[in-house]
Amino acid sequence: MGGPDRPSILFLFIDGLGIGPDDAAVNPLLAACLPHLASLVPIDMAAWRAGVYTGVNAAALLGRHKEGRPNKALRSILREYGLIPVLNRAGRRATFANAYTAAVIPPYLAGTTPMSCTSAMAYYGEGRFRTTADANGGAAVFFDLTGRWARRRSGEDVRRRTPRDAGLTLGRLAAAYDFTLYEYFLTDFAGHRQNMERAVRYVEDIDAALGGVLDSFAPDRGLVVLTSDHGNVEDLGVRTHTTNAVPFFVTGAGHREVAARCRSILDVAAACLAYLGVSAAPVQAEPADRR
Repeated sequence: MGGPDRPSILFLFIDGLGIGPDDAAVNPLLAACLPHLASLVPIDMAAWRAGVYTGVNAAALLGRHKEGRPNKALRSILREYGLIPVLNRAGRRATFANAYTAAVIPPYLAGTTPMSCTSAMAYYGEGRFRTTADANGGAAVFFDLTGRWARRRSGEDVRRRTPRDAGLTLGRLAAAYDFTLYEYFLTDFAGHRQNMERAVRYVEDIDAALGGVLDSFAPDRGLVVLTSDHGNVEDLGVRTHTTNAVPFFVTGAGHREVAARCRSILDVAAACLAYLGVSAAPVQAEPADRR
């Protein structure tokens, strides 16, 4: 368990959130009210999601950027170098806080529906997924923070909560682990659809959740880290991902040292491991299967 003698990390991964242009007509971060996100510090976008979780430049190893779901080679990188598998193998307690509805899990386990990078990395490290029962019991949070999407799409009796309540839940959950990961991806969804109304609502939800996290996760307990894999929602003038710098927000005990280590998203995983007293494994040879 984290604490002053063994600090912990609550890692908030926000998909598709960059530092955008100074133009409120296309940048929802300027149109939204974001009191907690106002102090974001940008870092360079050097690789995408697998790089955030592993510190490995997966695109360079694979010889290309892999869009969509991870292939066999990328899954092997996530299994070997992903934060949750590495930390659990080292005897730390690492977990993925996102909840899944009952209909999603069997196709993942059967291999008929490919997992995302995050789901695969988390499953390799824990061997399980959190469920609606976990979310309703305060031990998980759905990807939209509120549970509204899961309730509507699954028909399950999903407990509704406010974004701030979701943040409070994440902060409390993180107290039981050395490393807790939560992923939010509706920002990327809104960016691809160039939808300003949704984008403003989603980033304000993130800000409210961050407020709940900061109120429930004591600064002397460890770190709160918030970052992204690439830009998108910060410039609704384009439909695709951007090459804008991504935010890197870190607060808590020892945050200055961690911030000083992170100059690109490839530095984040190693900085988290070092903070938790775990050495990053050296990257081995290029994966044989590039498919």
